[in-house]
Amino acid sequence: MVIAEPIEGYYVDLRSCTEDDAEFTRAIRKDPEFVKFLPVIDNSIEQQKAWIRKQREKVGDYFFVVWDKKGNRIGTISIYDVDGDHAEGGRLAIKGDNAFQGIEAQILAFRFAFGTLGLACIDGFIFADNERAIRFNKQFGGRQYFPTIDENGRKIIKIENWREDFEKVDKKLSSILYRTKK
Repeated sequence: MVIAEPIEGYYVDLRSCTEDDAEFTRAIRKDPEFVKFLPVIDNSIEQQKAWIRKQREKVGDYFFVVWDKKGNRIGTISIYDVDGDHAEGGRLAIKGDNAFQGIEAQILAFRFAFGTLGLACIDGFIFADNERAIRFNKQFGGRQYFPTIDENGRKIIKIENWREDFEKVDKKLSSILYRTKK
């Protein structure tokens, strides 16, 4: 689905992905820094454009490109498979200049999901060896559950982010994130 206006933050903005973002989104998914923790894709630019077109029409699927305030694409983030008051969150891959950009991108995505969409819970599924992503999700109030095994034999950790837990940590994180904002 498409959000007409960007979701604006102090460090980053989230904009609905367009076909013009195909090369960037494909490249970030092939970046060795991220590929070890994301499902492998092997597609052409035209296939990526087709996926973006389909995604933009899919009800309950919001795929954003994260832009820094200098006008550069620095990552992706998504809220998808919305079903009632639950959804999945993910596709997070940020190559920003500072940690505040990734934190704010997640805050903006969660505020959109919980506030605008009215969701109660966002589920995330993270490879168990991606300890950094697990810690990252926990700082947003994520509750970790025991691992399961995917079809390729990798351990997957389920993280649930509930609205009420996020609302508590949002205040704390925002006070840190924006304390130097003038």
